[in-house]
Amino acid sequence: MGKRSTIPTTDAEAASLTVSESNQETAFAKHQSWPMIKPVLLAVLVCAAPVCLSSALDAKVSVDMMGIGGMSCAHWQSTQALRLEGTIWIYGFWTGLNYVAAASGQTEAKVDTAAVLVEVKKTCAQRPSRVLASAVWTAYLDLNKR
Repeated sequence: MGKRSTIPTTDAEAASLTVSESNQETAFAKHQSWPMIKPVLLAVLVCAAPVCLSSALDAKVSVDMMGIGGMSCAHWQSTQALRLEGTIWIYGFWTGLNYVAAASGQTEAKVDTAAVLVEVKKTCAQRPSRVLASAVWTAYLDLNKR
């Protein structure tokens, strides 16, 4: 089971994820398409976040994070083995963000792997206690708006 981590998003995104249980049951019963709702919500996160980057750092949403992405930047940088594990995780997470962007008609962050790591390390250096996934998300948004 994954570790729950907090990832910053926009205020609107956080509010949209707090749907009452009765609304979820009604929507599920009405449409019978819950598996499709998850990718749509993720696409909304990816699409809306670049619009309001400043408020993206203010709001928080809880995400069931798997692997080293749920650990701190300091943890990722603490040993050579963890740096390697984290780098592999970063590439996979970045690919997933690009996949959702492409599938939802958004612009992908098309950068080489070295630039990805440079940007993530720079983001992590600003606050080593930050969750690695949050640092990658911020780096993705920063590189995507260039």
